[in-house]
Amino acid sequence: MNKKGTIKKPKKRLKLRVNVLAKILLTLLLIASFSYYIFNLKIKNIVIKGTTNIKDVEIIETANIKDYPAIYRLNLSKIKKSINNLPLVDSVKIKRNIFGKLTIEIQEEKILFFYKYNNKYITNKGNSISDENKYYGYPTLINFTPDTVFENFVKGLNKIDYNIIKMISEIEYTPYKASDGTIVDNNLFTLTMNDTNTVYIDTVNIKNLNKYPTIFASSNMDAERGVLYLDTINDDRIYFKSYKTIKEEKEQQAKKEEEEKEKKQDEGE
Repeated sequence: MNKKGTIKKPKKRLKLRVNVLAKILLTLLLIASFSYYIFNLKIKNIVIKGTTNIKDVEIIETANIKDYPAIYRLNLSKIKKSINNLPLVDSVKIKRNIFGKLTIEIQEEKILFFYKYNNKYITNKGNSISDENKYYGYPTLINFTPDTVFENFVKGLNKIDYNIIKMISEIEYTPYKASDGTIVDNNLFTLTMNDTNTVYIDTVNIKNLNKYPTIFASSNMDAERGVLYLDTINDDRIYFKSYKTIKEEKEQQAKKEEEEKEKKQDEGE
C-alpha cells in the first residue's frame, strides 16, 4: 500500500485478461489454420488393397479421384456406391487420414470359371460377368450344363480350395449314359488339369477335389499322367489309372472283341 492508501491490482488483472485473450486468439488462430489445412488438404497417396482382377486405374477413375482432389471434401458414401457397381466388387471400405492418405480396401468376388456357353465368367456368388477379355488363368466350362446341375456345381466349387480350382484347365459336363443313350447319372464332370491329368468328379462328391494335391503327392501321378476317379463317397474306391494303362486295357479289350468276332464267324461257317 502506498502513501495514498491505494493498491495496484487493476493493472495486474488487466494484464492477466490480456494474456488470457491472447491465448484464446492464438488457439482460435491455430484451430482456423488447422481447419483450413484439413479442408484444403489434397490426396497425397492412394492405397488400394484386396484387388486381383480389378485394376487400380479403374477404381481411381470410377471414384473420380485421378486429379487428387481435397481428401476431406470427398463424399465417401458416393464413392463407395460407385465402386460397388464395378463388376467383381463384393464390398468396399474407405479410410482417410490427416496426412493425405486415402485407403480403399476391396473385397472381390472370386472367378470360378469361364462358361463358354454364354461367354461369361462365373463367380463364387453365382454372378455372371461379361467376357471383356480382361481375366485370364481360369478354367473353362466348355459345354452347356442344365441349370440345376450348374447351380449345384457352383455351390460345390465354393467348398474347394481356390488354389486347386486354379489348377483346372478345362471342365466338361459329361453325364453318364447307358448303352441306349439314357442318362443314368446327370451330375458328372470331367476336369482336365493344368498338369494334363484328368479328374472324374460329380456334384455330390465334389469335396473330394480338395484331396487332389495329397493324392498327387502320394501316388505315381508325378511320374505318369492319367485319370483320377473322385466320383465316389468311398475313399477305398478313389484310385488313379495312368493313360498308359488305360490305353493298354482298351487295346486288350479291342483284341478280345476281335477274337470273339472271328470265332463267331468261324462257327457260322
